[in-house]
Amino acid sequence: MHDTLAQGFTSIITLLQAADPALADERLALAVRTARENLAESRALVAALAPAALATGSLPDAVRRQATRFAEETGIPATFRRTGDTRALPTVVEVVLLRAAQEALANVRRHANAHEVAVLLAFGADSVRLVVRDDGRGFDTAATTGFGLPGMRARAEQVNGTLIVHSDPDTGTLVEVEVPA
Repeated sequence: MHDTLAQGFTSIITLLQAADPALADERLALAVRTARENLAESRALVAALAPAALATGSLPDAVRRQATRFAEETGIPATFRRTGDTRALPTVVEVVLLRAAQEALANVRRHANAHEVAVLLAFGADSVRLVVRDDGRGFDTAATTGFGLPGMRARAEQVNGTLIVHSDPDTGTLVEVEVPA
């Protein structure tokens, strides 16, 4: 729902603003307002439908469980570390971070041939960062063809966050999602 509805409304807004940047045409301005209202509604629905992992504990607990489950299922050691002062975040932000952790770990499982994984959840003064690092074979970030990284990027952007991916055949891959707190 989040990836389809929210991304669709965001695309509509962007396309309408590109067609008429000043939104001088009343019909286009109304369409943008309507799309923004529906984007807000879709975000509220996503927040109400938080993953079960968040319903049974905090974001750090949910991310820790993901790392633990990854290690148990793959046999690849996965460490989890939290830094900073944990605080409540809007549900939609927690969902973005949890889904990013899940997707990054799924990518390690499917593609990395890694020997170890480290997951960091860092609470800063103005933002929260999720970092998933592996020591696998890396990949060419410009040549990705799947939906995982673009979906992760779109989710992060929905909450004014960013996605950074560094990958190298010698050192592995680092995926970092940073969102305002």
